[in-house]
Amino acid sequence: MSITTVDAFTTSADGTRIAYDLTGPGRGLAPAIVVVDGVLAHRLPITLAVASKLGDRATTLRYDRRGRGGSGDTPPYSVDREVDDIAALLEVTGPAALLGISSGAFLALRAAADLGACVTGVLCYEPTYDVASGEPPTDPRMIAGVEACVEAGDPGSAVELFLDAVGMPCRLVPLMRASPSWANLEAIAPTIAYDGRILANVALGHRALMGRWDLITQPVLVVDGSASAATVAAAAESLAAVLPAARRITLPGHGTDVPPEAMAEAVAGFLRTAGAP
Repeated sequence: MSITTVDAFTTSADGTRIAYDLTGPGRGLAPAIVVVDGVLAHRLPITLAVASKLGDRATTLRYDRRGRGGSGDTPPYSVDREVDDIAALLEVTGPAALLGISSGAFLALRAAADLGACVTGVLCYEPTYDVASGEPPTDPRMIAGVEACVEAGDPGSAVELFLDAVGMPCRLVPLMRASPSWANLEAIAPTIAYDGRILANVALGHRALMGRWDLITQPVLVVDGSASAATVAAAAESLAAVLPAARRITLPGHGTDVPPEAMAEAVAGFLRTAGAP
């Protein structure tokens, strides 16, 4: 079967245009999976490679989260609006699994809780927050500090603030600033605070995800790599422990930079266990 990638747009409930691409056989011809990127990422080359490796085993939809790439944005921001974006994408694919990467794992889980049977399962790759730690779910700088920099017209400082908050050694920041990708990071700097709010809403607010774990009855696979930091393994372990239908695997020898082949096999295996709609 010939595998092609098609670029298109859909419209979210608030009128925001969401850009996406679709790779694979198409709706109804294979299980579908929607890639939910983490902070400062949108339609990375690695996820396109994963889609290619999946081939005709899955229809893979990758999209630009609002405020990134080809997607629009409509203020004010709310996590509910990002869930609406996923709901609009599921109108394209039909019921589908979600692949949530890093902080995107918690947006994917929120969508699973809110959208029910439209989400057939969630694969969480290296979620960023240890839900059993008792620590605040996000550094305050990731929201208030970033928003202050953006409002001051200084997206570069917003990116630097985020990198410091996640522990990036300061000596590496000038190298990142000199890289061709820095302009892209500045362009989507306002969305750093969006991920901050997603993480904050895991534990805070009247609809905190921690109080709604029991609503996520779909199959969940929590994946980490053996080459990743111990904190990543702790976060994966804690998340798998609280979800009703979760299991956990570790990819030997891999970490954040998992090869597309290994990720594709993990996704294909998960889709088989989650079942096609």
